[in-house]
Amino acid sequence: MRAGISTPVSKEFIFHTDVDWMKRVPKLLGIVLGKHICFSMPAEFIPPTLFRHELEHVYQQIRDGRVRFYLNYIYYQIRYRGYDNNPYEIEAYEKQHFPLQESEEQALWSLRENSPH
Repeated sequence: MRAGISTPVSKEFIFHTDVDWMKRVPKLLGIVLGKHICFSMPAEFIPPTLFRHELEHVYQQIRDGRVRFYLNYIYYQIRYRGYDNNPYEIEAYEKQHFPLQESEEQALWSLRENSPH
């Protein structure tokens, strides 16, 4: 079973692309698990909006603390009956269309350059 491609793009985060288990979960294109940012597709197919969306979850963890973020995320999933009304997701969807900052753009290009073609 292929686990996907793992690429350390920065000292802080590890990006995983083409993750097999994610392909079996409908509509799961990206997820942040601690320091790991995972995508179901190869790096060259990751749209900047998805990349920015997942980075927003990283920023939410930094802002709220990792443990609080995950506890709140689960609570919101239950309270608001799913993904679409989860305040963390609403915030990430609102910000996913913001232009990538220079460091974010460099991380995306580095991820694409360092992945096998």
